[in-house]
Amino acid sequence: MTTRTLARTWLACLAGCLPLLVLLLVPQLMRSRAGSEQLLILGTGLLLVLLTVAFVLAPVMAAWSAPVGRSWEPRTALRATALVWRLRKRAATTALVAAIAVYAAGQVVGYWIGAAVPYVSDNPEHLIDPDQPLWVIHYPAYLLQAVVLYLATTLAVAVYGWRIRALSLQPAAATTTAPTD
Repeated sequence: MTTRTLARTWLACLAGCLPLLVLLLVPQLMRSRAGSEQLLILGTGLLLVLLTVAFVLAPVMAAWSAPVGRSWEPRTALRATALVWRLRKRAATTALVAAIAVYAAGQVVGYWIGAAVPYVSDNPEHLIDPDQPLWVIHYPAYLLQAVVLYLATTLAVAVYGWRIRALSLQPAAATTTAPTD
């Protein structure tokens, strides 16, 4: 369980989660002030689906970036993950909670960036012409926040995949004993 393996897993997650980045870069789908409620609902649904898929496939991305013989490779990673969840529920839950904590910390950092560098402001032209949008989106500031959120999210996914990999590769004696959970 080295930081080099974590870094390689994070790079794999950065590549594997590109659809999430694409979604985050579209303010109309991610921010209520940038688009309609229907687009926000669609964007939120897509975000939930993409996050779920990213966490489910995190072990595959970890295996792609740091395979270990036949015991940890992309085609066996999900099976090995299921075994970890079956035999070591507490350790697997801890890995997931750690990843969620990284994700939450990323959301806090994203909020701070949004507060320090606002991505939206009132549109003064709306007062003159009501057909103009109520808000002006400052895309460079929005882009900064979206990229930080993407980096934090992929780090969270990588932490989960990295930790599950470590649990899966622990000696057989540690996983063949009766579960205590």
